[in-house]
Amino acid sequence: MTLHVSSQRDGGAELTIRLTAAEVDAIGLTEAEGLADRLDTALWGLAMLRTGRAVRNTPESRPVDADDLHDVIRDLHKHLIPMLGGIRDAAIRRHRDLGGSTAQLAAAMDSARSTAQDRREALDRTGPRRAEAAHWEAWAAAPRQH
Repeated sequence: MTLHVSSQRDGGAELTIRLTAAEVDAIGLTEAEGLADRLDTALWGLAMLRTGRAVRNTPESRPVDADDLHDVIRDLHKHLIPMLGGIRDAAIRRHRDLGGSTAQLAAAMDSARSTAQDRREALDRTGPRRAEAAHWEAWAAAPRQH
């Protein structure tokens, strides 16, 4: 994967994410597009929060209202954050399975060893909150069905 940035004449920027053929094969183009779309929503929300202005899908810039943030909240809460958490949890589990130490995990997380240990132990907990996280972890770790 590579990221390319090009400035636009109107002062904006175009961000292009290039996936290798192997990455597309592993992820699937539809899922990659879905993740990119949700990341786009996160950037859009960040721009609205920082400016206090609705800057997209409106004929002219105007103050942000609660309705403007509906899609941002939904996409982040329901999709992007759980998906990213699943990828993180699957990576932590795989790190552990491959013999990675708690000290290495703490360094990767830029946290205390106790925090890294807690994160590892959370992977083996049960209960309703962990069930949803486990769903996204399984999604992240599952080989793509062609």
